[in-house]
Amino acid sequence: MRKYTFLVVAAVLFSSCLAGTSKRTAFEKEINEFNYIIGTQTVGAKYKFTDETNLVETAKAIREMGSNLLKFSMAPRYWWENYDISKDESITSLTKLAQEKSMKEVLDMDFKYYQIWVYEFSQYTTEPPGMKKDENQIKFIGGMSDDHAQASYKEVYELACYLLKTYNKSGKVFMLGNWEGDWHLRWDYDRTKPADPATIEGMTRWFTVRQQAIDDAKRDIPHENVEMYHYIEMNLSDLAVKGESCVTNSILPFINPDYVSFSAYTATNPPATEAEMDKMLTEHLNYIESKIQPKPGIKGKRLFIGEYGWPELGLYANEPATRTPEEINERAKWGIKTGLKWGAPFILWWEMYNNELTKDKKNRGFWLINEKGEKTPLYYTHQQFYNEARNWLEKYIAKHSNMPSEDEFRSAALKFEALQ
Repeated sequence: MRKYTFLVVAAVLFSSCLAGTSKRTAFEKEINEFNYIIGTQTVGAKYKFTDETNLVETAKAIREMGSNLLKFSMAPRYWWENYDISKDESITSLTKLAQEKSMKEVLDMDFKYYQIWVYEFSQYTTEPPGMKKDENQIKFIGGMSDDHAQASYKEVYELACYLLKTYNKSGKVFMLGNWEGDWHLRWDYDRTKPADPATIEGMTRWFTVRQQAIDDAKRDIPHENVEMYHYIEMNLSDLAVKGESCVTNSILPFINPDYVSFSAYTATNPPATEAEMDKMLTEHLNYIESKIQPKPGIKGKRLFIGEYGWPELGLYANEPATRTPEEINERAKWGIKTGLKWGAPFILWWEMYNNELTKDKKNRGFWLINEKGEKTPLYYTHQQFYNEARNWLEKYIAKHSNMPSEDEFRSAALKFEALQ
């Protein structure tokens, strides 16, 4: 009798395990494509360890870490500023750049989410070798002409059409946007004077034209199970909350982008404690969101943290000379937790490999993998977070037979050991 009872219990337990496995298998696609919220990006890496381009190498490193999101840049400076891709004179548009070998390889990878800085070839004037001038990349300074507006529309429209056609039914989500808009608005990097009204008007037109191009591509191209959005990025939130002229106050209320990215250094670098950072970052997020118009059809919050981070080596007067990897890891956890509590759809660390050098050509240390190939504590925080998230999802599915809500995931994620 005891033997029979044992066999019955064992059979029940085995059946339960099979049922749990079956449920996880049924939801494997949803687990792989789940928005895990935290992530990183790759732009302008100063080193690499393989024969692949640093774009491909870093993309693979990001995927290996466990992330299903890739943020990178597509721009005329692809071959010298951001990636070690050979210059090709036949690449004269964003669509042609998307078909370049390294670009296509990362677009074809199994990332779910793509955030891409896109800068039109039609707006670009070649700089002298080694000299980067913002006014050579954007053509709305002092206002945007009809010719430049039409060219911008055409180029972004064609790229959006290409991505929708090429990745139709792929499940991918493309978000096309820009780097820190407040530095484009103040292309001379002088934050002490008001922004130029004519440039505000020109930048407003640029954003509007790009949004329209993406909207029209989605209208014109039959597609399913592939998403396309436009986002704008702002950065000088300290000026915004003071009521000064900036993207948040002077442009955002008068346009309606799909999403807004916050390059959050002005809200995360001054605070010295977790409580201070939570207060300041929350206040700045709330203020920026108050300037965003409603957009039926997009669920949830539309403001995300597109950049935050601290280097190991300081360069400016407002930052310490050095920070340890452990201190950086701790501060990053503060930012992640505030972003999760607030509801940011993405929280992206700057970045996988370092892109900035000190005056004596040392890597500043904006990295998850350093120039020696060593993984930082924050790399392991991200990796552990993804592992805990997948385990939590599998247990949730086994119990409920459905995927959790975003709020349920956020509440659970705040308790992950990775963030403690």
